[in-house]
Amino acid sequence: MNKSGNTMLRAKFTYYFKETFRAHSRAEYREIFSRGLNDDNGGITGTQPWLYVRAFFGLFILFTINVLVLRLTNNSLYIPSVVFLGGVTFTIPFVILLYELYPKRDLSLFMLIGVLVAGGTAAGVLSQIFYEFFPAENKWLVAVRAGLVEELCKLVPAMLAVVFARNKNPYACFLIAATVGAGFSVVEDMGYIFYYSEKYAFNYRSDIQAIVALFVDRGMSSFCTHILWTGAVGWAYSIAKRPFRSVGLAVLAVSIVLHICWDLPLTGFLQALDIILCVVVAAAINIAIVHKTRINILADEVGLTRANEVIISEAKSLGEKLRFTNAANFTFALTCALMSVIVLLLCALPIGMEYQSVEYADRAQFLTFVEGGYNLKKDTDRKYDPLAYNVEERFIDGELTYVVQRVDESGFDGVYYYGYYLSDKTAPDHIAVELDDYTSRITCVEYKFGEESEWAFEVNAELLKEYSYHKDGTVTAVTAAEEFGGYNLLIGLCATGFALAAGCTVIIIALRIKLWRVKDD
Repeated sequence: MNKSGNTMLRAKFTYYFKETFRAHSRAEYREIFSRGLNDDNGGITGTQPWLYVRAFFGLFILFTINVLVLRLTNNSLYIPSVVFLGGVTFTIPFVILLYELYPKRDLSLFMLIGVLVAGGTAAGVLSQIFYEFFPAENKWLVAVRAGLVEELCKLVPAMLAVVFARNKNPYACFLIAATVGAGFSVVEDMGYIFYYSEKYAFNYRSDIQAIVALFVDRGMSSFCTHILWTGAVGWAYSIAKRPFRSVGLAVLAVSIVLHICWDLPLTGFLQALDIILCVVVAAAINIAIVHKTRINILADEVGLTRANEVIISEAKSLGEKLRFTNAANFTFALTCALMSVIVLLLCALPIGMEYQSVEYADRAQFLTFVEGGYNLKKDTDRKYDPLAYNVEERFIDGELTYVVQRVDESGFDGVYYYGYYLSDKTAPDHIAVELDDYTSRITCVEYKFGEESEWAFEVNAELLKEYSYHKDGTVTAVTAAEEFGGYNLLIGLCATGFALAAGCTVIIIALRIKLWRVKDD
């Protein structure tokens, strides 16, 4: 990069930092919220993005506070606010960022919020309808179905929103369609956070670990999934003369393929590679779209040379006082964000928990836990053996009615006891096993999994509180929690929090003192 290029890059970074972290007036807030609503909406904004940072920090801190209250009180009234904030904290600021990067003033933020709510809801309803008509037999078909159904269902409200907006600017079409994808993402993220937090909690305690993990997972993935996939289709629609026969169809196909690849049931290295490739491809396509369309708008409206000269001039005018003010504001925002991260990690630690939730990949894995890992035989069809020795016999009016027979099963752990009513000798009424590590016999019990059932010996009956079988084949169990032993981690997090708060306080005070001196000079 040549010298002029380096100068421009430094100027852009300085100007961006200045606009992001300086104090903004009411007039600037009024301007950004009134775009697209006035009679005169011509020209360009001439500003750098700044509102999205405030939106993200505000939502992130609010989410942290609500999670902390839920963790301390387990008050179910806070679950809706945690679910809502968990679904919007990453997505809404990202939409605001894309809106602020749009140079023209002919789109309203309130209109985009309406598109987000209505378009996201419509896409969600359509997808659920189609899911009912197209069931999937396995996880691979589920991934294919999700990619086809969801991308096509988002396409319908996205195209309707673009048509009703009557704005053929490629960036505007990209932004409107991306907002529909964001609405769908919010609905989906809120659903995941609510479902899995409650799926693991039952009647004991909302699973904060699941809430925090899903908040991060779904939030970070929102930057490279629904928003970008749908936005790219909106952009392609705007530039194609025959939208569904040329570029538009090709971009739609890419979005569907990326969605399918994202949902593939891979594990380990292959899953990581698959996700990385999906992120890189989606990000590269959409960064190119945003950059190209934004540059074209600036070139048509003011000329790139003039725009660059304005940025360089603004960067050079950044005085010492403003630099220290911005540094103090940035330090404060970063401190709040990092402290929120530490609080969320502390909330997720299993301290003082009586119960914990564990998810098992299938019912066989769950039953292995129930049976304590022993190799046990469940012979529920074993018939009564009249020649075998009866270890127990029960009589009614002198007549033998019930017997218990002892059997040593070769190749299996323990000694087995089968109880029979002599009126029905075809199947045992009672099955138990005697293990060397346990003083009492362990009963074999039937466990329900949907419409099916399996028998298992309740070796860990005292640990298991509840279990739930899910349509995807997984089983979630509530068990007695293990005693928390990660005190080194707890001490480390607390020490980091105190050190961070103290260090940032010193920095902010030092910057404020410097500001007073600059003012006095």
